[in-house]
Amino acid sequence: MKSLLETVGRSILKEEVEGVRKMKGIDTILGNLSSVVLADLPIDAKRSEWVVSNDGRIEKLMRTFEFKDAKRVKDFVTHLIFEQEEMQHHARIIIEGSDVTVETYTHNVDAVTELDQELAEFCDQLYVDVKDFYGAKE
Repeated sequence: MKSLLETVGRSILKEEVEGVRKMKGIDTILGNLSSVVLADLPIDAKRSEWVVSNDGRIEKLMRTFEFKDAKRVKDFVTHLIFEQEEMQHHARIIIEGSDVTVETYTHNVDAVTELDQELAEFCDQLYVDVKDFYGAKE
């Protein structure tokens, strides 16, 4: 699938009001799409629930995953631990009830690197896999 910018082009996102260029609202953008462009929808949204945290000393990627019960949490965390061992890159894992928060950064540079992004992508896919596995059974 194409991204929104690939579908509509960047120029459609800006407008000039009283001599000032600014971003258009989403309703304006979608209202101006032709039926040819609308036929290409749905588009692939590149949205992430990961948050970059920076306390002035350390930059981290963080996300909280919500599960229905402890067995889903256990499966998620177990697979995550095995992947971290494989990658030789370890995140902080915080378990609070049925929520799992993952915080990752590269310790020797105190910042987010490609390793952290790879681990985040793995977590996202693992979360989908765990939800899909149990969704079919319950």
